[in-house]
Amino acid sequence: MISISKAWNPKQKLLLELLKKDSTFEEAVSVCMDLHKQVHDLEVENDSKTIYQQLLQMLTPDNVKYRPKDNFSSIAWNIWHITRIEDAIANIIINNSKQILSEEILHKINVTITDTGNAFTEQDVDLFNKQVNIIELLKYRKKVGKNTVEILQGLTVQDRKRKPTQEQLKRIIEENVVTTSKDSIWLVDFWSKKTVSGLLTMPITRHQIVHVNDCFKLVEKYKKKRSLTTGST
Repeated sequence: MISISKAWNPKQKLLLELLKKDSTFEEAVSVCMDLHKQVHDLEVENDSKTIYQQLLQMLTPDNVKYRPKDNFSSIAWNIWHITRIEDAIANIIINNSKQILSEEILHKINVTITDTGNAFTEQDVDLFNKQVNIIELLKYRKKVGKNTVEILQGLTVQDRKRKPTQEQLKRIIEENVVTTSKDSIWLVDFWSKKTVSGLLTMPITRHQIVHVNDCFKLVEKYKKKRSLTTGST
């Protein structure tokens, strides 16, 4: 398993520092874009692989939908979760624009839910795993990533302290990014208190790496399970 924290944490700390001042906001956006790239399947220099691309190389039709009995989530759920949140936050709150998710994309992914999955039960995750078209889910994530890059490139220092409007928060609810469940609706209040600077760390960068890291752990759990199963036959 690759070591994520050693390479990631110093840059995340730098981002937090740079976001504190108008004079360093432009540099902060640049660092944010570097971190954001690492959690997506986007082109990078020198033919190197992003952290997320390294994860993709490890995925199989079985491990991507695997949910350990002692674990709430699967890799598929984690990818859906961070992608839906990024799509909604980048487009509705940061850019005040239309989300990437559409009826056509939902049909291709083969799911009917549109929320972030925060209120999912283990049974909901299992059903999601059975239904989801992984290839189309990964395509959706790639579209979201590319779109967010364009949004980040358009940020100016005037955006640094900007908070969500009531209309934007209303859209979060109306567009079913969250459900009425207490395990989901709390996100509206959480995001309402964030400036654009705060959103660049949570969820655009730090939130995503946490879940990508969880995906690597799930890959290892699946390998261990397969090893034990093979050894017992």
